[in-house]
Amino acid sequence: MYRMLVDDLSSQLVSVGHTAEVTCVCFGTRSDVFASASSEGAIKVWDLNNYSVLAETRVTAPGGARCMCWIGDTAVVSGWEDHFVRCHDASTMQALWEIPNAHRGAVTTVATHSDASLSYVLSGGEDGSVRIWALRSRELMLQFVEHKKGVSQVLVDVKSPNLVHSAGLDCSVFTYDLRKERRCVAHMVREGAFTGLTQRLDSEQELVTCDMNGRLLFWDCDVPDPVQVLQSPQRMTMRCVSVSPTGRYLAICGDFLVNVFDLRGGVQLMAQGLGHSEPVRDLYWSPDEKQVISVGDDCCICVWNFYGAEI
Repeated sequence: MYRMLVDDLSSQLVSVGHTAEVTCVCFGTRSDVFASASSEGAIKVWDLNNYSVLAETRVTAPGGARCMCWIGDTAVVSGWEDHFVRCHDASTMQALWEIPNAHRGAVTTVATHSDASLSYVLSGGEDGSVRIWALRSRELMLQFVEHKKGVSQVLVDVKSPNLVHSAGLDCSVFTYDLRKERRCVAHMVREGAFTGLTQRLDSEQELVTCDMNGRLLFWDCDVPDPVQVLQSPQRMTMRCVSVSPTGRYLAICGDFLVNVFDLRGGVQLMAQGLGHSEPVRDLYWSPDEKQVISVGDDCCICVWNFYGAEI
């Protein structure tokens, strides 16, 4: 959107946004900066203080971006429909590196971990494989082909970075031990393709999945069946689920809604937001837990201010 003066027709940029479906959103370590990407290949880094674009780029790739994550607050890693994993500098959007043909199909989910002892990029694809790449060299370190259908979400364990988790459209959740180089935990259900995966910070650090049947399933690594099941009365398709940075709240998106639950003393619905006119594709908590960002097929980014529960 531009402001134009009628005297000389000079213009000034007022605001900018995506012009295609916004497919993914994520924060790094900063609470005032986040990134988003769209199906037309646009990547934008936003300033939450004034909603301006700090940096942007457009990648010419069929189908656009499918997923993204940050490396600290310096770089953005994204997975693409054209089977690539790409990395861009967050301040300039200059391309830093890419992994061509990372999967035999679209790259549907990515995550990263980096510390003094272990640094890697974790990716999942439509081909059902989970792959671990060395962060510095981008060489393939490990591969797990356990899923029979596409991988919807990968996740680095909140406590032990040598453990990674994956959820798939084949109604299964797996945990892999990178040190032992094998799968160590498996959970499965008969129906309900898993569309999202997150992990609690309290309790037993249970995994939480959402599925196409409108269910939230809580999984303990020592119990084969879900330890808790929550069913949406409308059986709406849940597309993503995310535990807040403190571990107290759980946000989900399904159809056009964004719901927030309080995990303390049970799972209680505490807030519901309707701001999208098309299905919500992704959401993410800010690191300070004061905002939730959701994106959808309506080309919109919704910023939800979150004030928490009364103590």
